[in-house]
Amino acid sequence: MPIYMDRHDLPGVTAKDVAEAHQKDLKIQDDYGCRAITYWFDEERQTAFCLIEAPDKGAVKAMHEHAHGLVPHQIIEVNNQVVESFLGRIEDRQVKDTNEPFIHNESAFRVILATNLKYSTAINQSLNIKDTISSRRRHEEIVRQITVKHNGREAVHNAQCVLCSFISVSQAVMCAIEIRNSFISLNEKHFNPMAIQLGISAGSPITENNDFFGQTIQLAKHLCYMSNSDQITLASTVVKHCSNDNLQRLEKEGAIVILNGTQENFIDQLLLIMEKSWKIEGFRLENLAQEIGVSKSQLYRKLIALTALSPNDFVKEFRLNKAMSLLDKQEHSISEIAYETGFSSPSYFSKCFKKRYGILPSLYYDI
Repeated sequence: MPIYMDRHDLPGVTAKDVAEAHQKDLKIQDDYGCRAITYWFDEERQTAFCLIEAPDKGAVKAMHEHAHGLVPHQIIEVNNQVVESFLGRIEDRQVKDTNEPFIHNESAFRVILATNLKYSTAINQSLNIKDTISSRRRHEEIVRQITVKHNGREAVHNAQCVLCSFISVSQAVMCAIEIRNSFISLNEKHFNPMAIQLGISAGSPITENNDFFGQTIQLAKHLCYMSNSDQITLASTVVKHCSNDNLQRLEKEGAIVILNGTQENFIDQLLLIMEKSWKIEGFRLENLAQEIGVSKSQLYRKLIALTALSPNDFVKEFRLNKAMSLLDKQEHSISEIAYETGFSSPSYFSKCFKKRYGILPSLYYDI
């Protein structure tokens, strides 16, 4: 049976009120073929999120309406394992007296840290496939160990990107700083240094779209991708929970980049456009500027300021990053990947890939 999560906006409601409502759900859940698994309540933001096994969304709504009248504002289908990886639990906590409502005064608001491994262009000509594999493993190990140390959870990871979830903004930021410093220290000792990109955003599991933590994860990934090497880019939702003194100090040290709302929106729009258009051969600066609604000169200035890349280089970098992900899956030939990522020919793709990563894409099939 499907698992659903719903969102309730509850101004003026207390944690005890929500606990009592959950108890009422439990008493009549069988009448609607549902199982009210657990809930989270955010007193600061006055929102509650319920996790329910049910035949459909209609049953979820009917159960709530009959039990206490608190009809959900939004319902989405979720995966239990994904919920647990980000929120830490998928069941009610065990209590001795089941007749008394157990108060879950625990927020579902989470801070998402995205990390991405990047190779320095100054040294990439000396890399080989063994260096690449070793670097990735080291990246995953460093991030995993430091995340646990700061009470975070590794939620998702693939060949390059790792997503970690935190309850505390300060712990997420301190974790990112320690990861950054670990890579800087490691790079001083090794001939083939790695660069790390880090982005941090924060939000609730259900917002306007229908993806679990969709907007928060998307923004964290976008901020990570746009970060310069060995820098942490913070979303505005994260900044307002941090100490100004610490932020100013870290900003002066070059450890973090603090974005305003306008910059944040520009990055989000830019990368959403790229996600739609990156496969189109011949997608150029003019197309990108037109899609985002700025002039070519404005686009150039904004991208240089945020990424130190020209628009054409930015588009190429984006495509190469996508190509790297496709190569990891090893489901397509080099030629197929070249054309799929918008390059004019396999030979030009291989040339660009070798220049960027220091190895030929064909070497990935020798692993």
